[in-house]
Amino acid sequence: MAEQPKTKSDILLEMFGGRFVGGAISQLANYSDLFLRMSEAVFLLDQHSYRVLECNPSGITLLNKEESEILGHVFPELFPGVAVDLEKGLAARTSLALNFKGQDGRLSYYKLSATSLKILDYIEVIQVVVDDVTDVTRAELELKEANAVLKKLSTTDEMTGLWNFRFFKESLEQAHQIALSQSQSYGIVFMDVDHFKKFNDRNGHPAGDQVLRQVASILKASVAPHQFAARYGGEEFVVLSQNSTRSEVLALAETIREKIASSPFPFGEFQPLGKVSISVGVALFPLHGEQVSDILHH
Repeated sequence: MAEQPKTKSDILLEMFGGRFVGGAISQLANYSDLFLRMSEAVFLLDQHSYRVLECNPSGITLLNKEESEILGHVFPELFPGVAVDLEKGLAARTSLALNFKGQDGRLSYYKLSATSLKILDYIEVIQVVVDDVTDVTRAELELKEANAVLKKLSTTDEMTGLWNFRFFKESLEQAHQIALSQSQSYGIVFMDVDHFKKFNDRNGHPAGDQVLRQVASILKASVAPHQFAARYGGEEFVVLSQNSTRSEVLALAETIREKIASSPFPFGEFQPLGKVSISVGVALFPLHGEQVSDILHH
């Protein structure tokens, strides 16, 4: 004959060595009605083995299993992929975030809270409440992504993909404050594409836009993690180099100047110098001024 599934009474008798007398364990805790009606999934576990002694209807719905497939099973094993974190959380009797994929393949988010619950002098269990926060978490993630997109749009130059003038000014102010507080120096490399109006007049604005994008690409490839490039406006570009010496900033400026001068640009041969080139200026704090405006002016 096929083995019959264990009942709640069978599990409780087995777990507590025949000392348990009465109905469900939740009834002894005097919250049977609340236990059954709670929208959150609630599980009562043996405090040593973490085996499930009882679960409410919401718990059955959450796991999408028959009650007989839940009772007596080790609780962490009921949540594939998060068992290790779950066991740590149960041992600490603390709150824990759970993320796992359901049968539909979608990632779901849950908040787990584990606390000790004393039923009788000889019975103490772990009460685990699992709250489905999937909708709230997804909404928060979508809002975070939307804010990230908006921030990128508001701080990025649409044509070149570099940071825009607004973000450069904000970052420069922050770099200035850091330099003041930590006695550091920083440098600014300012660039202007030579004879750009002449290039546009001869070759058209679409070709001019392509020059700006190509210059931006060279700048992106030339800066280090402590530096960033921005489009200052029109054909003007700028690089902020934080915590840098004079020789480092000068070397960066010369590298960028040489890369642009040696790069092939469409129609570059028709420029007055026979190629697309840039003029470069360098200024450093505190060598060339004490204020941000002084550095930019220099």
